[in-house]
Amino acid sequence: MANGFDLNSRTSRIKAAVAGFDQFDMLTLSVIILRLLVYLGAAVIYHDYDEKLFIAVAFTEAAVTALSFVRTFRRDVIVGSVIRLIGESLLAGAGLGVIWVNGIVSDYLNNVQKRESVIVMLVVFNILLVIAEAMRTLFAMDIMLAASTSKHRKSITKEFRMRIRPKVWFISMILCFCLLVVPSVLIGSIVSGRDSVKVDSRIYQVIKSEFVLYEYPATVRKQGTGTIITDKNDTEQTLAETPLYFVQDAVTEKIGVAGTYALLQPAISSTKRVDNLSIIEYKNGTYEVSSESGTREASDFFLYDGRDTYIFFEETPITIGDIQIKVSPFTYLTAISNGSLTLFDPGSASCQTFSLIGRDAYAVMRDGTKIDVGTNILIKTDGTEQMLFMNPANLSDFLG
Repeated sequence: MANGFDLNSRTSRIKAAVAGFDQFDMLTLSVIILRLLVYLGAAVIYHDYDEKLFIAVAFTEAAVTALSFVRTFRRDVIVGSVIRLIGESLLAGAGLGVIWVNGIVSDYLNNVQKRESVIVMLVVFNILLVIAEAMRTLFAMDIMLAASTSKHRKSITKEFRMRIRPKVWFISMILCFCLLVVPSVLIGSIVSGRDSVKVDSRIYQVIKSEFVLYEYPATVRKQGTGTIITDKNDTEQTLAETPLYFVQDAVTEKIGVAGTYALLQPAISSTKRVDNLSIIEYKNGTYEVSSESGTREASDFFLYDGRDTYIFFEETPITIGDIQIKVSPFTYLTAISNGSLTLFDPGSASCQTFSLIGRDAYAVMRDGTKIDVGTNILIKTDGTEQMLFMNPANLSDFLG
């Protein structure tokens, strides 16, 4: 107890701090509070961060605080200042992690899809940011109170050094750093890995009768309703909505769906959706449809893109006028009414184009269901007809 102040009491320390504060201390405290408000506001309102502003504010605070320490204590200041600057550098690094994660998550939610789990991760992460920034600001303000208290009682420099406890402060900054960086790495890894497929085999598409080969290993990921491929040379391009063929030992037993398709099972009158980047594979005598949503077996089915493209998964007879062809599984065709029909059969690696002028074109499934691919009409075994014009995106998820 001295000069009416008991420095073991927080109330007395605040009174002493007010008595010892000057304009330079207020500048330091203002920068501390400004930093908190800027980033908490960005987290809560915008979920976005300006990298240059973050670094500028962090370094301004570090510089002002270091100068304040030098002005207040001309001795034993180097260690404390260095420790504080290291702590500020750690938090600046954590801030870059915040920017990185929010950028990845925002891109995912805007350009891939709005998953509830990703939104929850974003909210939790920003709550952690609030906690870390609040902890850091409270420690900084406590240091300011201790500094001004010591100025008010200049004879107790030793007691001030004990109150500052640089090591304790530094450890607290490391904890704040970990509180931000560890979730940053986890969330960034999880989100960047979602809705993507690593490919380490030969892959290709057939687009307008042309074979397009992609360098592998590659990564295929969703981009809105489409699909992006990044090859081994980091070249990125948007895939066409025709199937992406995976070839292993010269045999095609798997395709990737590069757009949103309807999965139709006429025998059970079922029409569901399969999203872009779904994988359909012939495995152990049956077909498996898989994506981030899960895996499910399918039988007696075909895919339709809602416009003019079909994909078949059994040996299917195709009749075009008086021409009859039996195609192998994973064959796709694109038919334009009163125009042309392009058919790619991966079994024979052949791509053919036929005129539909004056011709009807049918595909016949194993159970007898006929599909008029020129007019997009499904003819069931009982003779009833169903128009196939639809928007697959509005259907319920086959894997849901």
